[in-house]
Amino acid sequence: MRKKWLFLTPFILIIVAVIAVILYIRPTKDLDLNYTELDWKAKITEMIETREPVIQINAEEFNRMAKQKLVKYLAQGELPVDVTGAEFKQHGNRVEADINGKWGIIPFGAKATYNMDFSGGLVVMTPVSVQIRGITLTPEQLGLKQVSVPPGKELPEMIKVKDMIFHEDSIEARLSLNWLEIMRLL
Repeated sequence: MRKKWLFLTPFILIIVAVIAVILYIRPTKDLDLNYTELDWKAKITEMIETREPVIQINAEEFNRMAKQKLVKYLAQGELPVDVTGAEFKQHGNRVEADINGKWGIIPFGAKATYNMDFSGGLVVMTPVSVQIRGITLTPEQLGLKQVSVPPGKELPEMIKVKDMIFHEDSIEARLSLNWLEIMRLL
């Protein structure tokens, strides 16, 4: 009987350790991938009223747009995990993404941090770090790579984003456009 316990003890300890890790990394927030698209017509109307070729994106709008882009990216199936929810916060050129997901059957919650720049007509997102409950991992350990996204795909063709300014809690997109063609849209 004693030999049986000596034999089973390591397996029991391994099972307890695995359960402890799973409980430790599980998500602490309920997040989803639901979003509503931005009303670009209202943004363009506001731009016409102010007579400035600038569109402001606030924190809530940024979260919705980022979720939309993430859902499209996930459809390509390039991540080694299943993402089940996300929330994005922009602070200047830094983006914090709270992510819920599953690695196989194991649920996890993580915070990924990216630097965001506007270069060559693209928004370039460079992964900086990933934290899972205080454990910091490098983006390379998780296979995260730099992502480039063309801004303004949702805008009419005659509107092009020529520059982006990242404020603490908003983004200012400076545009190049033909005002006469814009007036015809409305």
